[in-house]
Amino acid sequence: MTVLGDMVLGVQSVAARLQFRALGGRTHLARQFTPHPFHITRPFHHPGDAGGMATLYLQSSSGGVYSGDDLSLDITVEAGARAHVTTQASTIVHDARGRQGVAQTVTLTLAQGARLDYLPDPAILMSGAKLRNRVTLHLGDGAQAILGDAQLAHDPDGDGRPFAWLENEIEIIGPEGTRLLDRFDLAGADWPARTGGFACSGMMIVAGGADAGAAMHHAAEAVPQTYAGLSVFNDRDIALIRFLASDGAALSRAMAATWRAAATALDGQPPAARRK
Repeated sequence: MTVLGDMVLGVQSVAARLQFRALGGRTHLARQFTPHPFHITRPFHHPGDAGGMATLYLQSSSGGVYSGDDLSLDITVEAGARAHVTTQASTIVHDARGRQGVAQTVTLTLAQGARLDYLPDPAILMSGAKLRNRVTLHLGDGAQAILGDAQLAHDPDGDGRPFAWLENEIEIIGPEGTRLLDRFDLAGADWPARTGGFACSGMMIVAGGADAGAAMHHAAEAVPQTYAGLSVFNDRDIALIRFLASDGAALSRAMAATWRAAATALDGQPPAARRK
């Protein structure tokens, strides 16, 4: 058992694995292991997507994540394969009720020339919630990824009780080593001051296609009730756009618009719309 801060990991450890492979010009789900609370839809293909990309929806059979959950997801995309992985809906992080909270670890491994769009819906941080979220992306030569990450604070009783804390880390590792390490921790009581009063925050990262940055920024500026800022690291071939949004609807529109802009820039054609 490992202790991190005031959180004891390994209480309810569950690990899921997905592996995508290109066969006959299309990407297929070659292997999957999705124990409770993980659940997936059958992969499908949109006619308008480039390169035979497979789309898969992650689902949950538990109604959210609860204190003591230690969840990990490992996604591998083999050489030349293309996958779009998203969630059916937002993940509710429930009130820890003074206990240890939730740990969520995602590892994304892309082989040479692979492509992954990993776009989970925002985590909803309920009053009293504790979440430690870590995402690690390993990029092979010529691989590309679009990675979304977002959170929103929610006080269901309207009594002004914030979530407890959030620790968030995203690391992008190329063949030469770490290209990006984005890390922050935040107490729920500090959320309004840190976000300027916005209820929601998020970011969209393109790895292996920094030129997509301008298109993402243009798309974000067209979304009402949002505030966006773009960072481009040409030496690392990464573009990252952060945005604040007034509510969940605005956040979802910003996420969808910036992903669509990034995918169009990478593929030279707009992607098929994903329905939720």
